[in-house]
Amino acid sequence: MKIRIDHTNCQHGGAYSDRCLGATIRNPLGHEKFCMAQMEEDGKDELTVTLMLDGEEHTLVLHDQRERDLVASDGWPAFLQNMETK
Repeated sequence: MKIRIDHTNCQHGGAYSDRCLGATIRNPLGHEKFCMAQMEEDGKDELTVTLMLDGEEHTLVLHDQRERDLVASDGWPAFLQNMETK
């Protein structure tokens, strides 16, 4: 599955947006999606998340639930940090 999240235009900030991103990564089909810009079922097991932030796109491929949980636990700053280490 591929999802795109538009954090730049999100009206929720701070801890709420971190929790929302985490919930969306953990369960993209069953979460209220305030900032979801696009969702595409591609038939793959991994979850590809593209985060749009301040005019830039950051994409991270999460291969299993353990990776989803690790990235989701700390919100969007951790998401961006994981981008730098991949």
